[in-house]
Amino acid sequence: MHTGREFVYCLQGRILYTVQDREYVLEGGDSLCFEAYLPHCWRNAGAQPARVLLVLCPTDMHDSPKERHFLK
Repeated sequence: MHTGREFVYCLQGRILYTVQDREYVLEGGDSLCFEAYLPHCWRNAGAQPARVLLVLCPTDMHDSPKERHFLK
């Protein structure tokens, strides 16, 4: 969770995005936008690799959502 909003655009493949216990299956061309303070996570829902454009728009300059979304 973080401040602001999050926009997800599925470029290819299939991903399952869960936002506050509600599941959304995104396939190529689908998008999702939500308040980022809601609990959320995603995973690849297909057998093939998926490509996703993820836009994080925090409203707090001190928030660092990138660190919570990507493994090091």
